[in-house]
Amino acid sequence: MEHKIEYRVRPVTRYIVTRFELGSLIGGCSTHGEFDNATVAHEVGYALCKAEHDRLGWPPGDSRIMYPEPIGQTLVDLPIVNDPSEA
Repeated sequence: MEHKIEYRVRPVTRYIVTRFELGSLIGGCSTHGEFDNATVAHEVGYALCKAEHDRLGWPPGDSRIMYPEPIGQTLVDLPIVNDPSEA
């Protein structure tokens, strides 16, 4: 049997969860994880946002906090959900 070695270059898709904050005195963007799967990244981003929303005590539908949109869907495809308990 003949010995063979082959190298290939393959594209890789990763999903990064980020947090952006804009305030009167502060602002910036931070990364909160890198994931192989869009569904897992969305679940993590949603859970982080929900935890912060709960910690801040802001009411459901408060426009100061925005939950992540699922990958592959546009705003046209998504229902308007301001209360995280409805998602």
